Amino acid sequence: MNLCEQLRRLTSICVLVTFALCAQFAQAEPFDISGNLMYFQRHRERYRVDENRFDSNLHHQTLQTSLDVNSPWFADSVGFDLGVFATKDINNSASPDHEMSFFPWSEPWAADWSKKDARGGASLYRAHLKLRHTGENIKWWGKVGYFQPSGPGVLGVNWSLMPGTWLGTEAGSDWGNLSVAGAYVTQYKAPWYQRTYPFRESEADKDVHHLWSLGARYAFSPKFSVELAYGEAPGFLRNAHIKLKANQTFDERSSIYLTYQLYANGDRSESTSPNNHYAGNWAQQHYLAVAWKTAPYTLKTELLHTRAPSNRPQHLGYFVYRLSSYFGGANGAYEPWWDNRSDWNHNRETAVFVSVSRSLDDLIGTPGLSLGFSAVKGQGGRVYGVAEKLKERAWSADLGYVVPRGRLKDTRLSLHYTRYDNRTQQPSWDGYKNLFQDEHDVKFLVIVPWKL
Repeated sequence: MNLCEQLRRLTSICVLVTFALCAQFAQAEPFDISGNLMYFQRHRERYRVDENRFDSNLHHQTLQTSLDVNSPWFADSVGFDLGVFATKDINNSASPDHEMSFFPWSEPWAADWSKKDARGGASLYRAHLKLRHTGENIKWWGKVGYFQPSGPGVLGVNWSLMPGTWLGTEAGSDWGNLSVAGAYVTQYKAPWYQRTYPFRESEADKDVHHLWSLGARYAFSPKFSVELAYGEAPGFLRNAHIKLKANQTFDERSSIYLTYQLYANGDRSESTSPNNHYAGNWAQQHYLAVAWKTAPYTLKTELLHTRAPSNRPQHLGYFVYRLSSYFGGANGAYEPWWDNRSDWNHNRETAVFVSVSRSLDDLIGTPGLSLGFSAVKGQGGRVYGVAEKLKERAWSADLGYVVPRGRLKDTRLSLHYTRYDNRTQQPSWDGYKNLFQDEHDVKFLVIVPWKL
């Protein structure tokens, strides 16, 4: 029996035993049971250079529902968390890989483009034993099973409406202002797959046995913290980051947040290997952000600068912060996200993002309505084999509403539109390998939360 099967069986046994113990002994603390009912509609069109026209790239209406069960603590030391979600397309008239339902293939490297429809069904996304012990000056905690990381480290998860899932274990401790954590994982599942799968190298039919991560975060004060982390896919890839964060609250209506973050991703194999992502030892990405809130406005300015050197055809030419090369194969603890379609991450590219959002409470007299606008411009990208420099830009508009009271309290509705403009003449995914052509994208989302 391999380690993955042992972890699966151990998780199942631990969850069942803990469930029985908690149900019998934790009479004073009930189970926390909650979930969401979600509706997502999207229509995305993408330009085709060869035919000089836009095609429907994604066009679907999808229903999802989720259930979360969090146990009380038995003897203040042990419990379990369980989460499951189900999804079904009401309609889908374009690509089957739209991320809100399940892809019609079981693994990231097993794509079958003869399939025309996304797959409906259910998936377990969380099932882990949770442990804790509180001493006089230190708190220890741990998870075993299917989980999302919560401590400092290089591992993160992909998101659709639900999060991705690691199979393995994570443990950490909080000692005053210092938090440390480590993780050891053997499989992963992005939320658009139903089952976990092992990790695999880029161009070789070779599994990576496990990933590991170590991280530490120190809060010098409630206003300033530093996080350092490092992790590896042994013999294949390594990740590292530094995150500096500062925030200052002036009064109930205004605050400012600043962060500088450095992400690095590097190869562990020989420089001539077909599995190498980059030329040189490390690729890196610098991220700088400022967010200023002064009610009813929120203003943000953010910058990304990427170095992902390439001098061979197999090199990526763009930066990814994960310990697996496949889309959806795994993900890292990466924070920049602008909801403006592109990843803005090709070699030598500098991208600037600005946004402004406003609560409309004071204008209409009813709380919960907000309006936002954002824009991004990226330029300077250069990759191996392409003479044309990269230039791209996008803008987005958002309208949101959160029900403030009544039986549907906290129900959220959002409407999002993006217009993305690729200023090069390169076809989608050609030359610049992580880039597509012009897009128009409309998303409408309704989330209805419930709790027992």
